[in-house]
Amino acid sequence: MKSQLQLKKALITVLFVIIGSTVFAQTGKISGKVSDKKTGETLIGVTVKIAGTTKGSSTDVEGRYIINGLAAGKYIVETSYIGYTTKRITDIEVKATGSTSIDFVLDESSSNNLNEVVISANVSKESVNNLYANQKASISISSGISAELIRKSPDKNTSEVLKRISGASIQDNKYIIVRGLSDRYNSAMLNNAVLPNTEVDKKAFSFDILPSNLIDAIVVNKTASADIPGDFSGGVVQITTKDFPDNPFLNFSLGTSYNTQSTFKNFLSPEKSGNEVFGAYSKRRDIPSNFPSRGDYLAQPEADRFALSKNFANNWGYHTVKSTLGPIFQGNYGTSKIFKDGSKFGTVLSLSYRYDERLKESDQIAYVGQNVGEKFHDNNYNYNTNIGGLANFAYSWGTNKIALKNLYNRVLESQFTQRIGQDESGSDFIRTGDYLLQRSLLTSQLTGNHILSAASKIKLDWGLNFANIDRKEPGYKRMEYADGGEGIFRASVPTGSAAAGLGGNFSSALNENSYGGSFDVTIPVKWFKDTNKLKFGYFGQYRKRDFAARNIGFIRNGADFNSAILTQPQDQIFSAQNIGPNGFIIDEITNGTDKYDANSLLNAGYVMFDGYLTEKLRLGIGARLESYNQKLNSMDNSSRPLKVDTTYTNLLPSANLIYNLTEKASIRLSGSQTVGRPEFREIAPFSFYDFNKNVNVVGDPKLKQSKTTNVDLGYALYPASGEAFTVSAFYKYFESPIEQKLDASASGRLFGYFNAESATLYGIEAEYRKTLGFVGERFSNFTFSANASYIKSEVAVPTTVNASGKRPMQGQSPYLINAGLQYASKAENSTGVSLLYNRIGKRIWAVGNVRDPDVYENPRNVLDLQFSQKFAKSRAEVKLNFGDILNNKAIYYQKPKNADPDAAFDAKTDHINIQDRFGSNISIGFSYKIK
Repeated sequence: MKSQLQLKKALITVLFVIIGSTVFAQTGKISGKVSDKKTGETLIGVTVKIAGTTKGSSTDVEGRYIINGLAAGKYIVETSYIGYTTKRITDIEVKATGSTSIDFVLDESSSNNLNEVVISANVSKESVNNLYANQKASISISSGISAELIRKSPDKNTSEVLKRISGASIQDNKYIIVRGLSDRYNSAMLNNAVLPNTEVDKKAFSFDILPSNLIDAIVVNKTASADIPGDFSGGVVQITTKDFPDNPFLNFSLGTSYNTQSTFKNFLSPEKSGNEVFGAYSKRRDIPSNFPSRGDYLAQPEADRFALSKNFANNWGYHTVKSTLGPIFQGNYGTSKIFKDGSKFGTVLSLSYRYDERLKESDQIAYVGQNVGEKFHDNNYNYNTNIGGLANFAYSWGTNKIALKNLYNRVLESQFTQRIGQDESGSDFIRTGDYLLQRSLLTSQLTGNHILSAASKIKLDWGLNFANIDRKEPGYKRMEYADGGEGIFRASVPTGSAAAGLGGNFSSALNENSYGGSFDVTIPVKWFKDTNKLKFGYFGQYRKRDFAARNIGFIRNGADFNSAILTQPQDQIFSAQNIGPNGFIIDEITNGTDKYDANSLLNAGYVMFDGYLTEKLRLGIGARLESYNQKLNSMDNSSRPLKVDTTYTNLLPSANLIYNLTEKASIRLSGSQTVGRPEFREIAPFSFYDFNKNVNVVGDPKLKQSKTTNVDLGYALYPASGEAFTVSAFYKYFESPIEQKLDASASGRLFGYFNAESATLYGIEAEYRKTLGFVGERFSNFTFSANASYIKSEVAVPTTVNASGKRPMQGQSPYLINAGLQYASKAENSTGVSLLYNRIGKRIWAVGNVRDPDVYENPRNVLDLQFSQKFAKSRAEVKLNFGDILNNKAIYYQKPKNADPDAAFDAKTDHINIQDRFGSNISIGFSYKIK
């Protein structure tokens, strides 16, 4: 309670410091971007001025302009640029203390028209033209979502935002799946720098660590072009954050969240220090600093090992607490300073904080083949803290810009699980798992954009980036009490050798640094048409990871062990008085595979042409050469060295063809080759037990990279502002795809990685967005949106594993559905309502084997609702969100042996492995803009 009070004081102090240090100008301004109508490229050096005056400016290296010092009123703004028709925008209203954003879209002037041509338009019409240009500019087939749409959704982090994008879904509330392909086939970029993997057990970036308020836009590229990395088969998620704000802003929001299954309920909690709400854990969870290595410890006399065993904190106990509402805070500040010489300096700062307590209920049956193994019920009590900060700075002068972008995020997840059930023999047990994960992400990027020559308009873009992933799992403790007869439960502490699940204390630490650099040169060329360009560049990235784990646990000591202490409660059983002769002693079972270090070096160069062959036909064609070296050092369980040193060199061609049927409609054809490289974790022999899923996960040093051939055909129509209809068909052929499977030879459940021989995938996706004004004027404020995908894949397997001789790819859904209905009034103090629906088809969670059928994840309906109301001249807003209203169970199941794997889920006959229920969420937030 004291820690929460300190937190509230700290947040209030930060808020008032920001407010007190901010003074905004009392005159209005007009700002925006200028771009080419046909290509969507921003234009540099365009003169933008108030009509009939000399007051104006020129666009910078990003095509941006700002006209300051304007009194309140209506203005006419015009642009002029060599080779383009002059454009004049009327009825631009400027307020005394505000900024009006106007983006211009310019047409090339006709070569046979020597006289000046002036095109006039009003503000609303020009915004429509700008929308067309931006949506048609991308050379690859892509889907995206803007900051404005993010604000209209109830999504609190980036993973929740991504599931709204056409062809995308989210697994485990963290990992993106594009076109039905599992997370390992997708990659993530932040401000054009590749993000590192955040997970110890898979190739994936955990998008839930990025608060949605830090995002300016998200684009998912589904087809390849030579200027983006080639390590993907599903999609490349490109996330951008702001550097130069269009308008100065200072805003904050406060809120809280209620969960129907969790809030104000009795929770079980392990021992805590009170600093968890700040993202820091109790150091009592760590292995004592004076505890020696395994070899040194086991070589010491028994008396010394007793003393060292007593140094471990007795923090095995737990107690009951009442779950509470958690605070949600966001604060954002941005401004741009324009100097007398026309240069400018931009700043964007953001701070976010979220704390919540959630209960997940789970029922599980651990099937072994067709036989029922353990059966149990889990209450999983989660205490989660997420702290994020962003600091972006940019300076531009003339046709140059340099930006420094920094992002830091820390997540602390404390999970205490109480498991009550029966083992294979029918004996009752009670187990607990005390797990804590602290992970942080730090990225820092220095980028530059320069026009090298005003005459040739050659552009140089460069970037240097650094990223650090720090991940700690301290003091992961698991305990079992089993019914020893007559209803008396005794602790299952082993004799002779420690066991991870029986008095085990596991700790691990992962640290990874990533260093990268790139440059891109764009040269305008007059091949075929005047607006074409030749582009070439380089991308390099070096990654270094260090991982180490220690598996320690208590065992019984002595031939005359005092069995009476086994009935003591968990908070007493491993106290100092029970450690010694005829009591307990620490044993270590850390193996050589529990530690590895790895590094990789990627060097890539590319060249591509992007331009119009005819007035309507655009071609983007190029090739990317990537050389990738991966090394890993570890040991096997016999302490023999285990080394991986592999180099892959790949030439990756890509071609994108766009034919513009009209100004609003186009057809696209794309072909490319991409790769899927094994991640460090997938080749590391380390084995980790996932208590919640009741499985072990282990890597395979012999894993090979996969190759994918991609073909896409798409049609896009943008009939009016905010409206779109797109449809795409796609085909993919995989050589040696990497998947995860159940290992039949292991006792219990073991997940491993392997290369399937080949696979094919094809599908179709469509997206539709339209305002409902055609129904009647009263419906003009409503917008309906929907996107859906149908996907089919095949992997050949032995009929002994699957009777049909084939199965879908692991993690691939046969369909995805997103739909939404949004209402936004046009009043100054507007009212907004958003109703959003999401569903994915069943997908293979784990590939089966001769003994165990494939494990499927069943479809789940997710319905979200948001109400918003602005007031105080739109400076203040209240949002009420209802998340996961239907609260469907997440079900993982197996079909009985030789049953039709394509048949629908049948709760009566199918073998249900896991049933999770999360509860529905209700959150309320208040935000205020200070100007």
